[in-house]
Amino acid sequence: MAIVPSACTATSSGGSSSGMQMVSVSPALKAEIRGRGLDPDEEICKREEQMGSTIPRNICATRAEWEAKSRASKDGTRDIQNNALRTRDPNAGG
Repeated sequence: MAIVPSACTATSSGGSSSGMQMVSVSPALKAEIRGRGLDPDEEICKREEQMGSTIPRNICATRAEWEAKSRASKDGTRDIQNNALRTRDPNAGG
């Protein structure tokens, strides 16, 4: 039986790992997280499935980076859904 160590890919506000999309953490976001009584700079590791692999990977980032990633994902999904509802004007002539 083999023991496979799980690696933790750390990211900072200035860089990104291959498992974490590039996000920007604003001072307002950090203040909002502090307002909830949490530390925005606390490092949190999550196990995520990687496309094309059956082996999940640990991705580490700060609480603020996870929040920014989540918000960016929700915003992107909302934009796609809103754009899908728009139809072209049939009289636009283009």
